[in-house]
Parts: sequence; C-alpha cells; structure tokens
Amino acid sequence: MNTEQQPEIPTNTLAADHATADTAADAETRLQLKREAVRLRLAQQKDDALGQVGVIARMAVPLARQMVRQHPYATLSSAALVGIWMIRGKPWRALGGSVLAGLLARQALAYSLSSGSQLVKHLIASDRAKSASGRPL
Repeated sequence: MNTEQQPEIPTNTLAADHATADTAADAETRLQLKREAVRLRLAQQKDDALGQVGVIARMAVPLARQMVRQHPYATLSSAALVGIWMIRGKPWRALGGSVLAGLLARQALAYSLSSGSQLVKHLIASDRAKSASGRPL
C-alpha cells in the first residue's frame, strides 16, 4: 500500500475522541462529587437531637471553665441548688419512662461499642507485639 491508498483519519475525529474522553472524565468527577455531597447530607440527617446537644456541650465547656474560674463559690452554690431541685422535683418524670429508657439505652450501647472496639484494638496490638517479639532476627 502506498500513501495514496491508505485511508485518512480526519483530525476532527481524534479531537472529538479526546473531547468525549474529557467529558466522560468530567462526568465521573461530577458524579463522585455529587455522591459525596449526598453522603454528607445523609450523615447530617442522621444526627438527631442528642448529636446536636453534644455539639452544644462541647462548645460550652470552655465557657463553663471560665465561669468556674471566675466565680467558684457562685458555681458551687448553683450546682447545689440544681441538685436539690432535681432530688425534690424529679424533673425526669415529665419525660416519660420510654423516652428516658431509650436515651439511657442508646448511651449504654454507644459506650459499650466504643469500649469494645478499644478492647479489640488492644488485643490485636498485643498479639502483634507478641508475634513480632517471637520472630528471630
């Protein structure tokens, strides 16, 4: 075959192939970004009132420390009064037994799962340390 018999590949086709490849890569990137955004939205929706209370509590800790340092006697007196009110008034009765039991069960489950995962990590680490020390050099 000589050069006259070879079919010519138009340069427009190569440019179109590159453009479609770039578009496909851009589409995949956009799709991954959208998936991540949906995951974040779902994670935010799973946060319920207790999650928000935890966030507020973490934000309030520095303010509470500052208040206790500035006014230790007033803080101690206020804590004693709140304690007396809670013992006498029993405000948790207004919540209802099922709500309180659900909150306590959730906290107990979260605590047991976190401590269980720490136990497993500790066991794995100790097993790795034993196997590493038993190996000949």
